[in-house]
Order: sequence, then C-alpha cells, then structure tokens
Amino acid sequence: MQTISGGMALRAMSKNGKFANGNDAASAGVTTAVKGTAISAVTKALDTLNIAIRKTIDSGLKTVKETMEINLHDIPINPEQNTLKLLLITS
Repeated sequence: MQTISGGMALRAMSKNGKFANGNDAASAGVTTAVKGTAISAVTKALDTLNIAIRKTIDSGLKTVKETMEINLHDIPINPEQNTLKLLLITS
C-alpha cells in the first residue's frame, strides 16, 4: 500500500511540483480529485514513516535501558558526594 501511495504522490507532483491538469473549468473537478488523492497518499506515506521512526527509537531506548540495567530502587548519586570522592581520588 505504501508503494502505491508513494507512486501516486510522485505522479501527482511530476511536473515541476505542479499538478498535471490544466486550469480550465472543465478540469477543475479532476484537479481537486488529484490533489485530494495526492494529499492522502503523502499523508499515508508520512504516517508509515512516523511509525517506523517510533518503533526504531523505542527499540533503541529499550536496548539502552537493558544495557544500563536501571534499577528504580537504587539511591540516586548526590553530586556533592561525587565531588568529595573526586577530591580524595585526585589528592
């Protein structure tokens, strides 16, 4: 479906970014239909891309979380404690 939608969108914009129909009154209905189809095709293609990006980001964040082995019950590190430890280590 995405391939068809993408093809329709490209076809609708094939002449320098303008729709192929003329501007006469007889073709106004066709122009409106083509524009509607193109908008629908582009929207579907962008929705599919949006879903793919979200899935990729979620997968990456899951991998990072698993790698870090985050424990929600750990006590957060206090920046002042780190400073003291760093001073002791560097002295």
